[in-house]
Amino acid sequence: MNVLLIIGLVLFVGVIIWVYVLFIFNATDVKNETAIPKPPSPNALERCKQLYDEGMHGELQRYAQRELAKNYGNAELRRILAKSLMATGDEQMAIMHYEAILSIAPYDIETQELLARYYCENGPKSRAIELYEQIMVYDSGNVNAVEALAKLYEEALDYPKAIEMYNLLIDSELDEQRIIELTYILADLYTKDGNNEKAYEEYQKISQSDPDNLEILMLLADLAYKNKYWSDCLKYYEKIISIVGDDFEMLEKVAKLHVILENWSEAVATYKKIISLEDESNTNYLYHQNELCSAMIKNGEVKKAIDKLKDLILLNPKETSFAFTLAQAYTTTGEYQKGVALYNNLMNELPSEQEELIIKYISKLICFWAQDMFEKGNYSQAFDKFFEALKYDEENDEVYFQLGKCNYYIKSFQDAISYFKRAISIDPKNSLYYFGLGCAYDETGSIKDAKIAFYNAINIDPMNIKARIAYAISLTKELEYAKSIEQFSEVLKYIPDNADTLYNIALAYENIGDMERAIKFYKKAIDIDNNHKEANHNLELILGEPYHGQKEKIEEEILNEGSEIEAQIVSEPNIEEENSIFSPEEEAKEGQNPNQEENNPPEELT
Repeated sequence: MNVLLIIGLVLFVGVIIWVYVLFIFNATDVKNETAIPKPPSPNALERCKQLYDEGMHGELQRYAQRELAKNYGNAELRRILAKSLMATGDEQMAIMHYEAILSIAPYDIETQELLARYYCENGPKSRAIELYEQIMVYDSGNVNAVEALAKLYEEALDYPKAIEMYNLLIDSELDEQRIIELTYILADLYTKDGNNEKAYEEYQKISQSDPDNLEILMLLADLAYKNKYWSDCLKYYEKIISIVGDDFEMLEKVAKLHVILENWSEAVATYKKIISLEDESNTNYLYHQNELCSAMIKNGEVKKAIDKLKDLILLNPKETSFAFTLAQAYTTTGEYQKGVALYNNLMNELPSEQEELIIKYISKLICFWAQDMFEKGNYSQAFDKFFEALKYDEENDEVYFQLGKCNYYIKSFQDAISYFKRAISIDPKNSLYYFGLGCAYDETGSIKDAKIAFYNAINIDPMNIKARIAYAISLTKELEYAKSIEQFSEVLKYIPDNADTLYNIALAYENIGDMERAIKFYKKAIDIDNNHKEANHNLELILGEPYHGQKEKIEEEILNEGSEIEAQIVSEPNIEEENSIFSPEEEAKEGQNPNQEENNPPEELT
């Protein structure tokens, strides 16, 4: 009995073990079959191709679905199924299968391009961009992908990326006409992206092949104006006029450009031509007459302008702009009192809301009057006039600036500092005011305050070269030689062959122990000015013998030493020899027009 029981238990356990082993092996086979897609059986794939060729799409789709249920990862079978679904109009299901193919074979370019084209036409465009970007990763020369991305980025308003793609297309294109077409698009994209300089460059390329294209000439003129390429802008408008004749609108633009460029004789001639072409009933007729008179004043025809303005005022007593320009003419001739009288008369004729504007003009005019007195040596009367100007407009920052300059000139530096600070408090964005403040601080020995003021000046206006030179010098005084050299490097771009500057650069290098570069720049300073005493003296001390210099002009090697700090150093005038912060141009100036809406920019401090 016990023996039979034991035998039965052994047999039972053996059966259990056998069933378990079978289960494990079967499960492993299923797992392996799922994890590693089997290639389609040749018979299944061939049958699907045959069904597709015979147009039996329904049968193909049913058969392929059954086969895919057995082998999900069969990419080739799925591809022919997707193709069949596309043929029968079931696009959504076909796209689903193409996406499944990509999940199986991520680098299938054929499928990526097919899907990308579909999404380009049907959306979402973001998926098309994603697919084309993937193609570009491992096939950067794929022209179809580049062209598609260029258009997609453009539609998405991603102008920087669109520009990048169109540049790639242009680089790969050989057909000249196609290059011009692409350049048109590229130029337009630069304009939309706000990069007017690059847009201008691209339109210039187009213009080379079609120089008389009016559309391109107009675009170039407009972009030249936006970029402040005044001479180029004038050139294009004159070219347009040479093609279409004396176009009234074009002549107006040409006249304004002559004014901007201070081509006063040309401005006078152009305004005369404009006036000859228009009727007196034209709404701009009087405006053009006034602009003509302004140009005549600037051109030195002041007496003629005054006579013409008086006649125009008699004929048009309500046109107040003539009185403003006449005041400008009187200011130019030094007849300030007549200008003030004209403004006072205007206060009685203009609406009360414009009274404040007239008061500001009177303040400006009296400020110019005071400057004229000061330049003639009438200091006491000049200061009285400055304070009279402030009675009209106590917030006239130009008056405080000029008071600062005048006090600087008579070496009343603390008063100069106070007035410069007051000007800055009214207009904190004027680089010249900070420059004046820095000069005054420097004279009092407050080098740190001067350095801060000069830094503020160039931070507001990087093109204020005098302020940058002064800042570099203040850095030198503070023994910050490396920073000083950096600042001189900027100035070098504009005044590369100034002997005093080269001397100061050499001195900076000598102070940091770089004798090789110091010698080099001392020599360059002497090559420019053989009589430069300081440079000759210092160089002789270093060399132990005189250096006679080379009389020929210094070559461009200074500018071409770009990677070396020495090529970055710049020239500056010897400010210690200057007794005044007035520039020679300003001292010679007779007067400026106080009738403009904006302050006329004063000359820079020296």
